[in-house]
Amino acid sequence: MRVKSTWHKTQVKTIDDIAGALAFNAWRITKNQLTDLINQAYVIEKAQVFDVIREYMCYLIQCIDRLAFDILDDKKRQALIIAIAKQAADYYQENKQERIGAGDHWQEFIDTYNLRAKDYRHYAFTDNEPNYLFMRYFGEKVQKAMTEADEKWIIQQIVEIQAPKAFQSIKKSVNSLVSVDKIVSTEELVQRKKNKIPRSKRQSTRQDLSYDNKSSSNHLL
Repeated sequence: MRVKSTWHKTQVKTIDDIAGALAFNAWRITKNQLTDLINQAYVIEKAQVFDVIREYMCYLIQCIDRLAFDILDDKKRQALIIAIAKQAADYYQENKQERIGAGDHWQEFIDTYNLRAKDYRHYAFTDNEPNYLFMRYFGEKVQKAMTEADEKWIIQQIVEIQAPKAFQSIKKSVNSLVSVDKIVSTEELVQRKKNKIPRSKRQSTRQDLSYDNKSSSNHLL
């Protein structure tokens, strides 16, 4: 699955377009982070993998919410975050069902996200980045999913290395995807297309040229 990480800034995109791209990028960042942890010799058992994934996705969606605060109005920002969370839950359901087994993994993700969203509200961004307490909260949640052998070290790893790195990656995506010329709802885009004048019927903007039809169709009745 491939999703563009950047668009031309003059394009018009819907909330769903942007949410889909950001959810995919957050999922990809999370997978890369898991690889980093494993390469650092942290042990993540099969049953723990999706607990860690869930915490990473909640952290990244909350980062997107904070980054979008100064870019989108409240209504569009709320719609964006809801759409991202739902798309993330789709990825979570699909992947966990394939690797662990059947279950209502979608609702499990949404329930966890709602709980985390309430808690993250108590932590701040400083200079447009998650502060220490924001990242430590994330680290504490990841800690609960780790083996006993690694859990005492994981918070430091998360706060000092993983969380800042993940944030910078999602920040780049937000800056690229949200800063298009105009962001509209799906309904608005449909209406814009209905009202759009076909190119063949548009008035020419070249006022300095006259057009003399000399084509072979002149003789047709």
